[in-house]
Order: sequence, then C-alpha cells, then structure tokens
Amino acid sequence: MSSNPYAKRSQMTPAARAVRAYAAPVDRVTGSFPAFDPAGQGQFDLDAPPPPFVDLGWVENFHRTALTKYEALRTGPAANITVQYRTQPEARLEFDLPSWGKLQLALSGGTQQMNVLAEIPTTMPEPSGGTPLPAAPVQSGSTQTEIVLTTDQLSNFNLGDIVAVDVDYTGAIGYLGSGAPGTYLLSPVTIGSVIDFVRRITFNISRVSAKTSSSLLLAEPLIAVPATGMGVQKVVAFVDREGSSFFQEWSGLFVVAPDSGGRSCFFYPRLQPAASGCETRQEFAAPLFNHMLHVSLHALPTADSNDGETVLCYRSYFPAPTAAV
Repeated sequence: MSSNPYAKRSQMTPAARAVRAYAAPVDRVTGSFPAFDPAGQGQFDLDAPPPPFVDLGWVENFHRTALTKYEALRTGPAANITVQYRTQPEARLEFDLPSWGKLQLALSGGTQQMNVLAEIPTTMPEPSGGTPLPAAPVQSGSTQTEIVLTTDQLSNFNLGDIVAVDVDYTGAIGYLGSGAPGTYLLSPVTIGSVIDFVRRITFNISRVSAKTSSSLLLAEPLIAVPATGMGVQKVVAFVDREGSSFFQEWSGLFVVAPDSGGRSCFFYPRLQPAASGCETRQEFAAPLFNHMLHVSLHALPTADSNDGETVLCYRSYFPAPTAAV
C-alpha cells in the first residue's frame, strides 16, 4: 500500500449517477463552432455552462459508438501487418432526454423546428400555425435579458409568455435565424404570413419572467442580442415535421458529473441527426410513465487547430484532487 496519503487509488474510479448535456450553435456558413477548452472551462458549474452552451438537462441511456474503420497494410509471404491506418472516420451518439424544450425537440427530431405563433382568432387552421398576431417592434436599449417595447405593445404580453425575437422576413435565402440557423431556404418563401417566417423558425426565444413599465424581463438570455428592426411575437407551442429537408447541426458537450472520483467531459464539435425523431417510454408506477425524447446523432469530422488532425470527439478527464494519476 502506498504511504503517500495523496495517492488514493479509490478516487481513480469515477462513480456517477447521471450525464448532463449541453449544446451550442454551429456557424453553418463558415463551419466554425464554439470551442470547449478543458483548461479554462472544464470545471464549470453544471448549472451555469460556459456561453454559448445551452443546458439540455440530465440525460438517460447515454451511449457512444465509434464506427471508424481500421485497415492494415500486409506484406510478405505470411501477409504480416506492417502498417495500420484509419479510414472513414465516423462516430454515433445516442441518449434520451427526459426534459422537453425547443432545443431538445430540435435535436431529437433533427429537422426544422418551428414556433407556433399566437394567431388571429379568425385565421384558417394550419398544422404549423395560422396567421399570427402582428409582431411588436423591438425598441433601442434592449439586451439579451430585457426587451424594450412601447407601452401599447407591452400590454400584449403577460408573465409566463414565451416570446420569439427576430427580424422580419424580406425574401432572403440560405440559412435563416439569429444566433442559430433555424432553416435553410433554396428559394424565397412566398406563401403564408411571409413577414413572420424567421420568427416561426428562430431559436432566439425565452420566457417572460417579469415586466417593467417599459420592458419584458426574460427568464433565460436570448442567444442573439435583440436589435431595432426585430419583432417580438408570442409562442404558444413548438412543432416539427417529419420528412422536411433541413438538418440540425449543433456542438455537443456531455459531462459525467462524479459522485466520487473525477469529472469526464465529451465534446463533439459538430453533431447532425442520424435518425428521425422518436420517443421512448419509461415506466413509473402504473398508469404513469415518462415520455422521453430519443436522440440519435452522427459526429462530423473537424480539424484540430494544434496539429491539423481529424477529430470527431474530444474526451477530457479531470482527476479528483487527491487521486493517483
């Protein structure tokens, strides 16, 4: 047995009960992603992830699969292995999300995730929402946690409302959505409530937690800073459509939070859906059950800035303070 009191072998075994998940948007135009730096960010408070990562909550049935192929070059009469190399780098990731929210639904469905906007009472029924109530213009002085509105517009929103904050649609194509792409258009939208289209697909949403005489205070920061020229609309639900053409892409960070031992972090710079959305059922005491969102993702390769190597995932381990190394 070691006489060194700081070399505790028992603390080399990271025991944990759950995995915490976080996601951050990828710039789809440039392919750039937010880096998770183990040196500067590794020991963050799990309830306060480093920006721009968004908390997805605890996950169940977290499972990683490496699918990269290993090949060998054989030479000589005995066909001895002389060189090994990797081809077709690929990795899969699957887990279940007990918590439901817009980003959770987007990751599990994998397609375009839409906001159902509060609509005019006389509008014709539509599966993704009918003609919405007009947007309230964002006023100067707004921030990611406070939206300044005119007095007459402020009265249209109540505590607890979910709001979408984004620009009017003016015929643009390509990736749309402030802070995180919500869709990709090959041609301009010309049907429906066209001016509200970006707010239908934006991830720039939050819930109203309080009101002042001139503004809405938000429970969570918006992922993009609201600016004059943007509009605010009430969201009553989220909807996605199996079969649509858009692929979600996010960076993923998964933390095995230890009950004893060290912390493990798995950082995937780029993740895209590997299967259509589905749900899993977790039984409680009958007749209650939990309807969890099942997520299946492909890891896309990136290049490490330190040496140019192809990378699918970074695994970081932070030993317990007194553990042997």
